[in-house]
Amino acid sequence: MKRFLTLALVMMLCLISVAALADGDKTIVTIWSKDRHDADYVQSKIDAYNATNTDNIEVQYSIYSDNYVQAVDMAIQSGDVPDVLVFQDQVFTKYYLNGQWADLYPMMDDEMKEYFSSVIFKDYNDIDGKLYFIPTTGTTCRLFYNKEIFERCGLPGAPETLEQMVEYAEKITSELSKEGIYGFAQNMKSASSALNRSLFVGMQRESGMVDGFNFAKGEYDFMPYAESLRLWTKLLSDDCAFPGCESLDIDPLRTQFANGKIGMYFSYVHAEPGVYANQFPMDSEKWGVAPIPTVGGKVVGKQYYSGTSSYLLNAHSEHLEDAFKAYKAIFTNEEYLIGYYEGGFGVTLLPSISEKASPSEDFATKEWLQIGVIDTILPKSPNTANSAAVIIEGEDMWKTFESIYYGGADVESTLADLTERYNKAYREGIELGIGKDLKIENYDPMNPS
Repeated sequence: MKRFLTLALVMMLCLISVAALADGDKTIVTIWSKDRHDADYVQSKIDAYNATNTDNIEVQYSIYSDNYVQAVDMAIQSGDVPDVLVFQDQVFTKYYLNGQWADLYPMMDDEMKEYFSSVIFKDYNDIDGKLYFIPTTGTTCRLFYNKEIFERCGLPGAPETLEQMVEYAEKITSELSKEGIYGFAQNMKSASSALNRSLFVGMQRESGMVDGFNFAKGEYDFMPYAESLRLWTKLLSDDCAFPGCESLDIDPLRTQFANGKIGMYFSYVHAEPGVYANQFPMDSEKWGVAPIPTVGGKVVGKQYYSGTSSYLLNAHSEHLEDAFKAYKAIFTNEEYLIGYYEGGFGVTLLPSISEKASPSEDFATKEWLQIGVIDTILPKSPNTANSAAVIIEGEDMWKTFESIYYGGADVESTLADLTERYNKAYREGIELGIGKDLKIENYDPMNPS
């Protein structure tokens, strides 16, 4: 009997050891994101995958919403890059020429290639015959405004010109600032984050240029930005702006907007509906969305839209095959994609999902949340196509603009100097063989592709 119990105990310990070994042998796949608006939804799908996948893979998901670019920079410098990273323009362009991101084509079967063929664009995600990411939803930037505040101040609707926007912001602040309500706010703590979702996008329509680059002439020209910057100086003054804009991050801004303290701001269409449905709850009837207004309502070009819900795979990952398996299983199946669109986390770019999904009320009823006639895939400016090829002496465009609207720098001379410095860097990059001449013959900003 004693011998039998001893044998049984040994067998039980062996079984425990085998189970522990099997669990310890799981392949860990790390995924980093910058997005909070869809965090609960994504985490729930990852949890389900971890509980049910038969490939012995465990996904670990981390969010770096406020310092994503810096976190990736540090990870690459230290050689501790996650297996999968959510796509971000700066992160992608900064490192794709170094071979940091994996080509997805060799890992995709024919069925997957066909399914996503409508969202594969040459020189966007398919570069030199390599596919680096697959956008399943899209985003662009719009003006978001509080309807209740507008009604209280007798404003008829969203401003159609930048001059009118300044007028509205001044009126709201003048009439309601005693209640802590102000006309305008933007996440000005980071000039690039703020302007890349607002002024720079509006100027794509107003000037037909991208980041100050004129594709028809093949050169930078920031002079057309002068009047917009004058108006932005007014927008960010005490007569219009929420106090402390110069140090405001996007989530604190959204909190104040949801609390009814901000009349207008600019942001991305893919994020805000999910934010106000889940993160900072706000009655959908209280907020509206409209195109970014331009100086005098001038429109000579279209504005960009870019793919979201895209993921980059680390080409140097020790678990690249398993990372792709996890990525494909979680982020590219129809159930996930339908739920993502219906949950209000992004605007689908896939015809098959549009046909099958019932979008959230916001996406169904608010026209300008959709990718529309004013939006298109734009060519990349030289500094975006290859930042290493446009090394600027002195302050970059975002910091230079900051010196105008916050520092009182002279608009014309400052923009002339900025134009000269960017063209000098652009030409030097070409001469060194790092950059390319990006002049496009017969370029039409209304039909850029």
